[in-house]
Amino acid sequence: MMNREKPYIYKRVIAYVIDLIIVTLLSGVLTLVLTDSSKAEINSQKLVELATKVKDGEIEKEEYAAQFEEINYQITKYNVKGNAIITIFAVIYYVVMCYFCHGITLGKYLMRLRIVGASGKDLNILNYALRFLLVNNVFVTSGVSVLLVKVLSKENFIRFYPKVSNVLTIVLLVSFIFMMYREDGRGLHDLVGGTKIVNIPKKSKEK
Repeated sequence: MMNREKPYIYKRVIAYVIDLIIVTLLSGVLTLVLTDSSKAEINSQKLVELATKVKDGEIEKEEYAAQFEEINYQITKYNVKGNAIITIFAVIYYVVMCYFCHGITLGKYLMRLRIVGASGKDLNILNYALRFLLVNNVFVTSGVSVLLVKVLSKENFIRFYPKVSNVLTIVLLVSFIFMMYREDGRGLHDLVGGTKIVNIPKKSKEK
């Protein structure tokens, strides 16, 4: 029978990092193969040069901030397809695959963890989607950037995108704080998604 005691926080963090690395690497490879990232790379180099200028005192911090926002907007604009691929791949991994694998990702498999329904009921794909939206900040931010850069003007994007990114980061931090201090170990994402994480016991060896 599955052990439903609260898993150690370090196991959840390690599983989270493993999954993050897997999705980042694989989606990154797909992005390189399927998109032309030359313009984004040029603007990324401009950011490096801009940081060097402010470090060497060639420009003031106010000018740096203004130029940074402009270049960051251009990077996001030219990398819409790449960010869309990253987001779609992340949804497939964290939502679709997790649903069909009954609450197990590769990271959770290695750490012997599983996502289950908090009330004992079977989870549907919406449960996994809600968890994803609240705890996978990096990939949700990529998806949000695609949406905002398409529907907002440059000025409004520069104004609102950092705020949205900050809100998503705060939600992620709150989730981890909940995981650490709640008796049942459920993060904010678990509460919203109706889930919890449990340990998978090792199979006893036959004598």
